[in-house]
Amino acid sequence: MRWLSVLVPLPALVGLVPASAQSSLPTGFSCNQASAAAPIVCSAKLPSWDGVPLDTDLTLPAGPVVPRPLIVMLHGYANQKTEWESTSASNSNPDKDHYNNFWFASQGYAVLTYTARGFHGSCGQGPLQGPECARGWMHLADRRFEVRDTQYLAGLLADLGVVDPQKVAVTGGSYGGGQSLLLAMQGDQVATVPDPANPATYDQATLTSWTSPGRQLPMHLAAAVPKYPWSDLVDSLLPNGRASDGVLLPDGDRLNPVGIEKQSYVSYFYYSGNAPNGYYCPQTCHDPSANITEWFARVNAGEPYNPAVDPLVATAIEQLKTWKSAYYQDELIARTTDLVPIFDIQGWTDQLFPEVEGVSLVNKLRAHGWPVKVAVADVGHPIAQNKAAVWSVLNRQANAFLDHYLKGSPAAALDASAQVTSCAPRAGTIYTQPDWAGLAPDRVVFDSTTPQATTSATADPSAPLTDPIIVAAAHAGKGACVSVRGTVPPATGWEFAVPRRFTLLGQPALHLEVSITGVDAEINTRLWDVARDGTRTLVTRGAYRFTGGPGNLSVDTALQGNGWDFASNHRIRLEVTQNDSPYLRMDNLPSAITYAAMTLTLPTPTAP
Repeated sequence: MRWLSVLVPLPALVGLVPASAQSSLPTGFSCNQASAAAPIVCSAKLPSWDGVPLDTDLTLPAGPVVPRPLIVMLHGYANQKTEWESTSASNSNPDKDHYNNFWFASQGYAVLTYTARGFHGSCGQGPLQGPECARGWMHLADRRFEVRDTQYLAGLLADLGVVDPQKVAVTGGSYGGGQSLLLAMQGDQVATVPDPANPATYDQATLTSWTSPGRQLPMHLAAAVPKYPWSDLVDSLLPNGRASDGVLLPDGDRLNPVGIEKQSYVSYFYYSGNAPNGYYCPQTCHDPSANITEWFARVNAGEPYNPAVDPLVATAIEQLKTWKSAYYQDELIARTTDLVPIFDIQGWTDQLFPEVEGVSLVNKLRAHGWPVKVAVADVGHPIAQNKAAVWSVLNRQANAFLDHYLKGSPAAALDASAQVTSCAPRAGTIYTQPDWAGLAPDRVVFDSTTPQATTSATADPSAPLTDPIIVAAAHAGKGACVSVRGTVPPATGWEFAVPRRFTLLGQPALHLEVSITGVDAEINTRLWDVARDGTRTLVTRGAYRFTGGPGNLSVDTALQGNGWDFASNHRIRLEVTQNDSPYLRMDNLPSAITYAAMTLTLPTPTAP
């Protein structure tokens, strides 16, 4: 579609603002409108709070320029502002269908889309060509930088008079979803560093009230809709097997021991976010908040990861935990006012940011009285299928949620829903309850005392076939159900007949009685649905890190959750392996494990 030069120039917007405020307003917007009925799209490079220029688009409804509710749409890692932009309400990407800048502008919203610092047009390309970009590297969705950028830009738009400062909402996927959660944790407060030019002061950041930069208007975050986000960037990238949604096992210590690197994902994102798409802090990096290259090199060097004696590991974990993960913001979560309504959309089959990333945070927030809603389905990063029929339901719910908190439309239930994953073209059954624990009150239990054994050196032929990056590469960048023919030898494990049809809904819990030789070991698991012809379809998987002395041990761990219908003529297979590479990094330290007994417990809404 050819853009016409029927524009609303910046002076027309500035004219809405008192003259006393105009001196602090951004300049250089150029605005275009495809037709008289189409939204107005304005573009500018806007200096953020510390002078870093951000490549920004503002989409406004056709008609008069008046203060409107604002929706900020935040892009994914190594992407840019155009991710959530469209020339129509519909979109071929199901995630963005009736959920994009055009759609929201047609519903009366102002929409802010901008490229996060350190990517593409926001100092990501040719960053050293201008002095304003010299420190414009990315900080990995940091409360003090990327989160503050969003708050600052929203404030600028309020100063312009195009945004209602009390009606701001944020949404985004993946990297943008993680930022949406962090913005909700911050609420109407800004993490302010003492001296932007001095990285030694960054950890001394304090909370100040969120006001617009020019007119000092009080700003308010009215709602957040994170899509397939992380809440715990440590556990999502290095799971140690202690995280839980709280249904079958308590949510444990995710930081000790340091977990197992999701190596294929971590490597993919590191290289996709580096030049020419992005700008990492140059080496040797003296910015403790953004030492991405050294962190990446250290985690890929492998075990042992001991923060007590390894300052680089300790610093990386502290930065990820304190400044880049919503899950650990306990003081902010415990506040009694300014509780931001959140609708979290999480993916069962997302093997980067799985179900526990959303549900465990929702559990925390709900316990402190936050207005929260959660929906889990076959969406998100690979191997999620992201079907149009699934996203259509979720996007309608997200629209209703935003309309309520920004426009006063009828309230949606603050409930928990979970949709069964289906490998067929149809969408699976949706279950809904007032809270997550109520979705699956029954249990199916399988146990065995048949001994098994694994070693860290044994190759696993199923491992590369189930790696999410390899699966996506084989399916044009998309996810898919992973099925392995019976000719591929299975890994060590136990197999059980399915007594009758039932539905898994949530995280399986695994109890193991083991004897370990070695001081560091991985217990990686895969749960399969085995058809009558021997074809195995991956249902879910898990990872558990052991550190300590050799000997006997009882292990309790939760696998990643899923919604799955098991047929009565199928079998269930639980596999254990110490080599799930390339998805999970293989341990540097040798070990061997014998398994004396196992118990697998599956949560289900349908008693078998």
